[in-house]
Formats: sequence, C-alpha cells, structure tokens
Amino acid sequence: MDLKVHFAVAGCGTISRFHLNAIRSIEDAALCGVYDTVPESAGAAAAAYGVQVYPTYAALVADRAVDAVCICTPSHLHAPLALEAIRAGKHVLVEKPVALTLADCDAIAAAAQRAGVQVGVVSQLRYGPAIARVRHALESGLLGRLTRCDLYMKYYRPQSYYDSGTWRGTLSMDGGGALMNQGIHGVDLVRYLMGPVDSIYALSGTLVRDIEVEDTLTAVVAWHCGAHGVIQASVGDYPGFPRRIEINGEAGTIVVEEDRIVKWEVEGGDACRAYEQPAAPGVRSHSEAAAIDPAGHIAQLRNFIDAVRGEGTLLVDEAEGRKALALVLAAYHSAELGQPVPVE
Repeated sequence: MDLKVHFAVAGCGTISRFHLNAIRSIEDAALCGVYDTVPESAGAAAAAYGVQVYPTYAALVADRAVDAVCICTPSHLHAPLALEAIRAGKHVLVEKPVALTLADCDAIAAAAQRAGVQVGVVSQLRYGPAIARVRHALESGLLGRLTRCDLYMKYYRPQSYYDSGTWRGTLSMDGGGALMNQGIHGVDLVRYLMGPVDSIYALSGTLVRDIEVEDTLTAVVAWHCGAHGVIQASVGDYPGFPRRIEINGEAGTIVVEEDRIVKWEVEGGDACRAYEQPAAPGVRSHSEAAAIDPAGHIAQLRNFIDAVRGEGTLLVDEAEGRKALALVLAAYHSAELGQPVPVE
C-alpha cells in the first residue's frame, strides 16, 4: 500500500520550486504533476521533475491520485483555487497570503471544515529553531513584562521585479505592496510570538516604485499584552537589510535577524548561546526575492504531511494565516483613515 501523500502543484513561478524540491526531498511525499496558465512554465517544471502537465486546473483537482494541492499562484488566485480544491476533497497548502480578504479566508475555513480536509498557509519562517526558542522564552516569562516588540523589514526590490509580472504591485491581484507581499512573513512571526494586537496606526506611501500599492509603510502597534511596537516595511531601501525583530522586556532583550538570534541578554545571566549559530548560506531575501532558505518549506511540508495523515497538528492552518492577514488589512485601513484602528 502506498502511504505517501501525493501532491500536485498549481503555479510554476519562482516560489513553486521550493515546493517541488521539498516534495521530492521528503520520503513520505510524491509528486503527481503541475499546472500553470502559461504552458511554457508548466512544461519546463514538468520536464525538470519528470511529471505530467495538467491541461486545466479542473483536471488537476479531478485527478483521484492527488491528495493535496500546493497553490503557488499570484495572490488573487489563492482563495478561488483553494476553494475549488477543497470542494474536490483535496487538502491544500497555499502560499501566503491565504486570501486577499477576511471574508475569503473565512469561506476557506468553512469549506475545509465541511470537507474534512487540512488547509495550511505557508509561513515557513515559523519552523526555524530560533523562532521556536524565542517563543519558548516568551511563554516562560523569561523577559519579564514585555515592553516593546519592533519589526523592521527594510527590503529592496528593483522596478524590474514589478515589471516582470503584470500582477505584481497591483491592488486587485497582489492585494497590497511591501506589507502584504514581502512583509506578511514578518507580520506572521511577530503575531505568533507576541499574540493579539489591540490597535494599529499606519502611514503608507508609494515613494520610489511605479506601482499601484505602497512601497513604504510604518505603523505603531499596541500589543494586547501591553507592549508597544513599530512595524516598518519597504521595498525601496537600497541595498536591502535583513528582517529584524527586537523584543524588549523588563528583564531582558532578544533580537532576531532573519533566522538567527543575534542578541540574547537576560537579567541575571545569559540563558542562551543561540546567537552564536551561523547564518544560513545564501539567505538574502531582503534584496533578492528567491534567496530564501529551503529548509523552512521542507519543515512545513513535513508538518503538513503529518496533519494530512492524522499524525500531527498544523502549526499554520487557515486560522493562523487569517491572523497575519487581519493585521495587514488593519494597517491599510488605518493608513486610509489617517487614524488608529482596532485589529480583528
């Protein structure tokens, strides 16, 4: 009996290769085929991985051999493709953001519950050892009362990045700019570490790129735990700087850059030497979109497979994906109104 989880991948752009390589690297996974609206992209991926090309997305979800679908398409297609796969009884692993509206996110959750399938949202940064260690420290109260949590995502994307796809930098298809596309990974991390947000007050602008949406956003955050914070996201800060999370408390401070703890100072002694870990080679997503650590996708695929097989629980399901989306959308709403708004 074949106990592997059989995947198909929809969307054969840059991010799809992280899914394809992860599937191929995991013993309990198998790849059935790929689909893309651009035949050349689908054909190239199929040839590289030795699988079939589905002529339509309907054919992909109708394939009884497929257990789960990885959705790697432009953001505006995430919700409709996820819903179609769920209606066909397939499990779904969708790239961030889970959807562009909270209503669509809720529709996905309701459909998944009716169908009895798993829906995971790609937030691969949660799966690194540094984030796990920081979360444990916060849950144990190591830093005492938390006073601040700041997130800095000063990235760089040239105009050519947006010119490479008609959907990039558009409100209808990308859903937003620096915060929604690049920044939502960092937003997911601080929301995961700090818990709920009471309110956010944001200022956004399109300063250097010829796009419909923001290339720069700065927000002040009131965390529910009482801490204050700042979120900065941009795509025009040359040459781009590593994502940085700074968490301060009355008894200590932890700073994370990308997937490394670079500062761990705790009153009464240093309880962790994690910041001595070397940086993952080639990780420079702050300046190059595809330069991310593949280990995160592999870890998330393993967690997803365990959940599909009933052997584990998803770390990032659609409900978790909704939390990051809600914070991003609240920031946009605040910037439109010019005043603080509550976060759902």
